[in-house]
Amino acid sequence: MTRLMVVALFLFGTCASAQESFDVATIRPSNQSVKFERDGETEISHGTLHMHDVTLITCIKYAYHVQRAQIVEMDGMDKQHYDITAKTDASANDDRMRQLMQGLLAERFGLKFHPGTKETSAYVVTVAPQGLKKMKPAVQDGDAWHQNSAMGMVAKDWTMQELVAYVSDPLGAPMVDETHLPGKYDFSFDFHPYVDQAAEIHADPQAVLRMTFEGELGLKMTRRHVTIQTMVIDHVAAPTEN
Repeated sequence: MTRLMVVALFLFGTCASAQESFDVATIRPSNQSVKFERDGETEISHGTLHMHDVTLITCIKYAYHVQRAQIVEMDGMDKQHYDITAKTDASANDDRMRQLMQGLLAERFGLKFHPGTKETSAYVVTVAPQGLKKMKPAVQDGDAWHQNSAMGMVAKDWTMQELVAYVSDPLGAPMVDETHLPGKYDFSFDFHPYVDQAAEIHADPQAVLRMTFEGELGLKMTRRHVTIQTMVIDHVAAPTEN
């Protein structure tokens, strides 16, 4: 059984019925995008969760720690973008925030789903033969943070689970972590060495990302046929009023 499947089975089996939510939460349509981000922006500060320019798919990925490729979605779930501010006890950590987001999705969006499986082609991530490069154990155990630019990314306090979940979207395929790397990492990468500047508009983004992973981080991607656990969405609705 793959790591991707084990994680999903644990989450679906123990958290699907959780209904506890935030003390207060506001959900409003977003009218401004976040530059260089596909999934908007998510920040936690002193018991407050701020999500800007996020879709319902983004919220599900955050709440259940899953990749988009694992979500069997209903039409239109990624069309409306939201700004969400949700508050709870100031001591709540990231895991607690994700649990409360599960309750918010059920309470405010009427989210219902059931688990499933599917066979698919995935990228399996391992440590390259030359070893890790620009990936170092996190300096401090804080909440995950990152900042994108037009041609690169800087990240701090990221687990491998968070990294593969983030990268699976632009690759258009699930990613399975077989690095066996524990803990959190700080890293950065630069796309410039892997893009032909004379023909940048024709560059294959997926090929560039795979080369960057190995050249900058020391992580190797290999395509493999796997069975993954999925979340099959049965019902969602527009969020209830604040």
